[in-house]
Amino acid sequence: MKRLINVMTATSLALYIVPPFAAQAQDYPTAMVGDVQVICLPDDQTPCPDGATCAILTSPDSCQADAEQTLGAQTGADQAAADQAAADQAAADQAAADQAAADQAAADQAAADQAAADQAAADQAAADQAAADQAAADQAAADQAAADQAAADQAAADQAAADQAAADQAAADQAAADQAAADQAAADQAAADQAAADQAAADQAAADQAAADQAAADQAAADQAAADKAASDQAAADQAAADQEAADKAASDQAAADQAASDQAAADQAAADQAAAQSVAGPQIATVGDAQVVCLPDAQTPCPDGALCVVLTSPDSCQADAEQAVAAQTDAAQQKAAADQAAATEAAAQDAQAIAAAEEAQKQAEAAAAADPNIVPIEAPVPDPEAVNTLARVLQSPPASADTPDQPVAEVVAAADPADLKTAPHADAPPPEGVTVTTETVTTSVTRSSSQEFHPAPVKVGHDKKSGLSDLEKVGLVALGALVIGAMINDNRQQVVSNSGDRVVVRQDDGSYQVYKDDNALLRQPGSTVTTQTFRDGSTRVIVEREDGSQIATIRDASGRVLQRVAYDRKGRATVLIDDMQPETYVDVRDLPKPRPTHTTIQLNDQDAAMRAALAAADAEEIGRKFSLRQIRTIPQVRELAPTINVNTITFASGSAAIDPSEAQKLTKLGKFITDLIAANPNEVFLIEGHTDAVGSAASNLALSDRRAESVAKALTEYFDVPPENLVVQGYGESELLVNSLGNERANRRVAVRIITALLQQTAR
Repeated sequence: MKRLINVMTATSLALYIVPPFAAQAQDYPTAMVGDVQVICLPDDQTPCPDGATCAILTSPDSCQADAEQTLGAQTGADQAAADQAAADQAAADQAAADQAAADQAAADQAAADQAAADQAAADQAAADQAAADQAAADQAAADQAAADQAAADQAAADQAAADQAAADQAAADQAAADQAAADQAAADQAAADQAAADQAAADQAAADQAAADQAAADQAAADQAAADKAASDQAAADQAAADQEAADKAASDQAAADQAASDQAAADQAAADQAAAQSVAGPQIATVGDAQVVCLPDAQTPCPDGALCVVLTSPDSCQADAEQAVAAQTDAAQQKAAADQAAATEAAAQDAQAIAAAEEAQKQAEAAAAADPNIVPIEAPVPDPEAVNTLARVLQSPPASADTPDQPVAEVVAAADPADLKTAPHADAPPPEGVTVTTETVTTSVTRSSSQEFHPAPVKVGHDKKSGLSDLEKVGLVALGALVIGAMINDNRQQVVSNSGDRVVVRQDDGSYQVYKDDNALLRQPGSTVTTQTFRDGSTRVIVEREDGSQIATIRDASGRVLQRVAYDRKGRATVLIDDMQPETYVDVRDLPKPRPTHTTIQLNDQDAAMRAALAAADAEEIGRKFSLRQIRTIPQVRELAPTINVNTITFASGSAAIDPSEAQKLTKLGKFITDLIAANPNEVFLIEGHTDAVGSAASNLALSDRRAESVAKALTEYFDVPPENLVVQGYGESELLVNSLGNERANRRVAVRIITALLQQTAR
């Protein structure tokens, strides 16, 4: 072992780099013991250099002996340490071997125990499986027995149901036969009643025609007598003039007579030449009564604007052709007047039937409500007389049209004129004197979603009491609620055809229809606070404050039509959307430019949809004037200048205004397009139009189309976050058929969206 240590030491020294202490050893004596250099220090206080082997001198000449003794002692210590390490290693090896043997024994025991457990588990599993198999067999037998019993019971039940169904079908068939007989009898009676009514109408028309013919004959006789008297007087005058001319002729000089004859011959030749030239090159003029008729030489010659023209059948037939043209025009005018009168009579009859049906339905509803003990009556508000008078004036004002001068905005909001539109209103500010203020927080229970139908109108359950109040009545149209169905307004010029609580349809004296509703219905969203200031004349100022702090201020007249709308963001910045409080400028449709179809029709599938909208806006700006919202809504020629986005994907059930959520998803492209335009320009305003086919009465179709337009606007708000204040809805019923058909035409049941911003006046006073 000692030899091994020496060899390892020598090897280490051979490989060891000479440390720095070698330089220090030069100051002290050294001795070599084998291959080890030992430094002999003079005393034990002198430090031994790091890494060196040192010995303490016992005398100045004993370095070698002291080195050998020190190294021998060191070697012995190393040997003892090595021996101790070997002994420790042997003990550790023995302990590891003992532990391995113990671990092996434990593993063997665990394996044996596991094998026994596995065998026991297998035996138990076999027993359990046998028991489960037996139980399954027993259960299957029981299930089969139950199934057999159930099949027998079902067969018996099916037979009983079949017998009952046969009996029910027989009863239903009998009831249907009885109902069909009753319906046929009713139809026969109705046909007889209608035939009698038609006969009475025909008799009345014949009597009216006979009276008219007699009056015409009397007038013709009077005219003929006057014409004969005028002809007699003219003949006498002509004869006197002829006699005088003869006397003058006889007294004239012969030379003058020759000259006159020469002049007459020249004049006759010039007239003949002029007549020939006119018959070939230009038109002639003929007078028939008070009308002038231009006789054109051929069909290619253009007729002057506003003139009555006829093409000559021969060069000398101008007067005859003109008289024939005037007669044809008169016949056409009479036929048109008769057709208009017949249409008006038919419309009036339809209105009368609709009014009678509505009144009967109202009576039935009132009777049912009075008999229902669960209905809690509500006192119906009594409209202010000033509000009723103002409403009557509003309804009397004719709609803007091509041949009617535009009416100025009625002075219905005198006290509500805001002093500074740039400052957001304060709902809690003191209202003007005489103004009624109501405040409510809108909840889902008092609003309608796009997928819901409209609520029925409230019915009376007692004197001045109703079963409920519509939103329309709550927000300021109390006066409209006071106008009952069939009421006559303004000396029979107008008639309330229907009043459903949310909409009132009025028939004008010219046979057209107008629908009145609350233009603020879209703004009433759950969570918003609505403050309504109602003035004595029925006009209102409504402030809608949303949860995010933004506000919408709207001024409406007594009929609910918006006159002004301003939006305020959370920082109070104002955006004027609508301002119909400015005086209107008369619209002459003849001065309007023709719309360009390439600009005014937008297909959402086209990538250039936004560009088409911009081009249409540029076209509208070139007109050089703006229009009120009332004019855009009412005058078709103005509305046609706005670009249209067709919405032909939405369908409605017959008679319904609700939109199923699956249908609403078809508005995705439209919703994104509108929100993108509003994000780029916050004052964009869109008109949502509703149209129907011609099936049903004109009044009911008008209300239905207006409701459908509102449902589309609500869907855009609910599903695509389109700001409702940027939307205006308007129904047109059957007045603008896309396909000229009186039948069930799907193309006529449509909704369209127009971008009216470029046409709309938005500069507030």
